Amino acid sequence: MFIVIEHEIHDPEEFKCSAERVFPIPDDLQVHMFLPARDLKHATCLYEGPSIDRVRSHLDPAIGEAATQHYFPVAEQEAIGLPTQVAR
Repeated sequence: MFIVIEHEIHDPEEFKCSAERVFPIPDDLQVHMFLPARDLKHATCLYEGPSIDRVRSHLDPAIGEAATQHYFPVAEQEAIGLPTQVAR
């Protein structure tokens, strides 16, 4: 399933450092896009994984207090421009 994560970034410097804890991505997850706002106060990601809980359990501990994440599943039938889904 495709999952969008909206990051409300509280500490841009710490958020950038959290990438070291997020990567490498586990085999059952894939990140397709990372779209930061110019001011680094928000970012949006597109992940693919088995569930929102699985993505959340990987990202939230790595990002910590640097940002608040909001997760939602993509309505794939209505979406435009999704990458070809990788069979898991």
